[in-house]
Amino acid sequence: LTCYGHKILRTLGNKLTLHTPSRGFCIDLGAMITVLIFSKAGVPISTTHCKCGSATAVGLSGGTSNVNWRLVATIAFGWILTVPMAGLTSGLTFFLLSSGPKPEPGNGFFGDAPGA
Repeated sequence: LTCYGHKILRTLGNKLTLHTPSRGFCIDLGAMITVLIFSKAGVPISTTHCKCGSATAVGLSGGTSNVNWRLVATIAFGWILTVPMAGLTSGLTFFLLSSGPKPEPGNGFFGDAPGA
């Protein structure tokens, strides 16, 4: 949040849909209820996803023109791209770490000369 959080807050603030104090309360209430229900069910859930969904739902209460659909599509695309990119990154990291030098006797890793 220190590096990029202010941009996320600005985006969810008034770029997704217009917020008023009462709408902000409804967004927080919707996100809170969602988190409580899914946490009770044992389902892992992202509070950021809940906030985006709540903000979109509250924006829809005033009509479809109150929501920045281009931004909603960008956010959804980012959510979809997160899982494959995390898998690719962790797979590549595992491959690089597992193909590195291994501490076996005789390969010089322990300070002994090879062939000694």
